Amino acid sequence: MKEDWTAISDIGKVFNGKELTIESYKKTEDSYISVIRLIMEYLNVPYLTVTDVIRSFPLEMFKNLISDYHELYSKEMIEYYSSEKNNDTLEKEYIDVFCRLLLREDIGSKIFYNRKMKIFIGYDYLMSIHTSKSLDSMISLIEELGLYVEDFSK
Repeated sequence: MKEDWTAISDIGKVFNGKELTIESYKKTEDSYISVIRLIMEYLNVPYLTVTDVIRSFPLEMFKNLISDYHELYSKEMIEYYSSEKNNDTLEKEYIDVFCRLLLREDIGSKIFYNRKMKIFIGYDYLMSIHTSKSLDSMISLIEELGLYVEDFSK
């Protein structure tokens, strides 16, 4: 096991002799988002449902806390932080914005498509995807994106 970063707040810190830059952070985050989109496409999932939305901070405090990472937060993302509600349908064009907020621990939420797909994004940059169909054929694609896959179905 090696020491590795686990949060956006680790940007600027050194892990295994290498500084975590905004660019390398975003590259990993992009990989997580790509995996979600790949699996949605594979399962023919047109949208996701969002429930139990919890915001980590009131909006003004959130804006202050993210000021060190302003290049990672678009105006759209900040607006989305304050507007997403329980039982909202998350259309494909907003998957990136919402899941980035989850990965950054800015919000917490259940996110799923009934009977096909459930995504868990939690503390320490952990993502788990439960599906109605085996993802064995996709594991090599996911690993090519630089992510580690642990198969719990066996």
